[in-house]
Amino acid sequence: MTDLYTTTVPPFIKALDNLSKILDKAAAHAAGKATERRPAAYFERALLNDCLIFDQFPLLMQVQRVSDNAKGGPARLAGIESPKMGDAETTIAELKDRLAKTAAFLKTLTPEQFVGSEERKIELPYWKGKYLTGFEYATVYLVPNFYFHYATAYSILRKNGVDVGKDDYIGNVPLKEL
Repeated sequence: MTDLYTTTVPPFIKALDNLSKILDKAAAHAAGKATERRPAAYFERALLNDCLIFDQFPLLMQVQRVSDNAKGGPARLAGIESPKMGDAETTIAELKDRLAKTAAFLKTLTPEQFVGSEERKIELPYWKGKYLTGFEYATVYLVPNFYFHYATAYSILRKNGVDVGKDDYIGNVPLKEL
C-alpha cells in the first residue's frame, strides 16, 4: 500500500520551495523591466494578473491554489483542520510569504497522522453526496491538481519571458553515485 504522507508532504514542500525561488526570478524580471514611468510594481502586477488563456486563473490565483492544495489535501488525509488563508495577496512578496506558511504547516505533519488514511472518506463541498477514499483522492485528484496549478504558474512566467527552466521547476534531484 502507498504511504500517503510520503506521496504528498515531502514533494509538496519541495515544490513550494521551488515555486518560491521561481517567484524570486519573477520579481527580478519585473525589476529589470522597470523605468521611471513604469516601476517594478507595474510589471509585477502585470505578471500576477496574466494567465495562459482567458478562462484560466491568473498567476496570482494559480499560486494561491498551489498553497490551498498543498495544505488542504494533506490535512484532509490526516483528518485535521487545514490552516485558513484568505486570498488577500497582491504582491510576489505576499505570495512567497503564503508559500512559506504553507510549507511550515506541512512540516508540522507526521507520517503517523496518515496511518489508515488510504481508506478515509474524503468529501469536498463540490462533490455533494459523494466521496473518494484517501488513496483515490491523493492519487487521482490531489497530486494531479496540485501539479496542474504549479505547472500553470510556471508556464505563465515562462510565457512572459521570466528566465526559468526545467531545473527551476524540478529543483534538486537526489542523485547517488554508482
